[in-house]
Amino acid sequence: MLVIGHMTIDELEFPGVSRMSPGGPPTFCSTYLRQVGFMVKPISVVGVDFKPALRLYEEFGVDLSRVKVDEACRTTRFRIRYSADMSRTLWLINRCRDIKGEDLVIDEDAIVVDPVAGEVSWRLVEDIRGKVRLMAIDLQGFTRRFMEDGLVLNSGDSEAIESALRYADVVKVSADEVNQSLINPGDKVLVVSMGGRLAKMYTRGRVYWFDGTVRVNTVDPTGAGDVLVCSLTSYLKVGLNPVDAFIRAVALSTVRVTVNGPFGRVDPWLLDYVTSELNRLIRYSVI
Repeated sequence: MLVIGHMTIDELEFPGVSRMSPGGPPTFCSTYLRQVGFMVKPISVVGVDFKPALRLYEEFGVDLSRVKVDEACRTTRFRIRYSADMSRTLWLINRCRDIKGEDLVIDEDAIVVDPVAGEVSWRLVEDIRGKVRLMAIDLQGFTRRFMEDGLVLNSGDSEAIESALRYADVVKVSADEVNQSLINPGDKVLVVSMGGRLAKMYTRGRVYWFDGTVRVNTVDPTGAGDVLVCSLTSYLKVGLNPVDAFIRAVALSTVRVTVNGPFGRVDPWLLDYVTSELNRLIRYSVI
């Protein structure tokens, strides 16, 4: 499977601790899904300032053949500040160039379109749609707005969801990106990530949710939503039904937050435990 979007440099600020780390959806999807048996190949554009980080991906076994290093731009960079309850504020510090048609090598039948700063256009989405069997879209990079000081705000709107559903088989939004009633996606899949309250899934006239949560030790929530949409798409690609795929995807994204950074190692026992608990907690109602 392919994932397209900017790989980033993240300046992370936790209470009492600061660090820098590679980030962006292609990063978290490729490293965490590899640990559950999926090969996710990034399509991205970075600056020369990202070169030192590429060795870490190679050591993890990530295919970097579709990642372009553009000497004319600096890598997209965010400052991400977490409060004690792990709510976050984002600032865009720098943005690399848009991803263009000539950057694409589409040699897989499934792709997750997951921009972070408007680097993927709807026209490019339309071009990609005709080349793959299964497409997912994470709306975060389409709905974000950037203030003069770089502060990132979300402007959720139903038109963006409708646009995404025209092209994609799977659409993911965050709860803070939705300010209107969600629409029925029909046979497609619409997932709303809700942080500590896990997620909801709308499909085939039903909404699925979890009657409770699974307590884990959250140390770094960065990239959890990216892992959610990429793993859901990967499980659907190999033939799981939407409910089982949803449970496994939420489990992996939940366990992701228990380790630091994009190269943390998932505890297989914890993943099995969380998956089992989510199987017990899953519920649905008719839309």
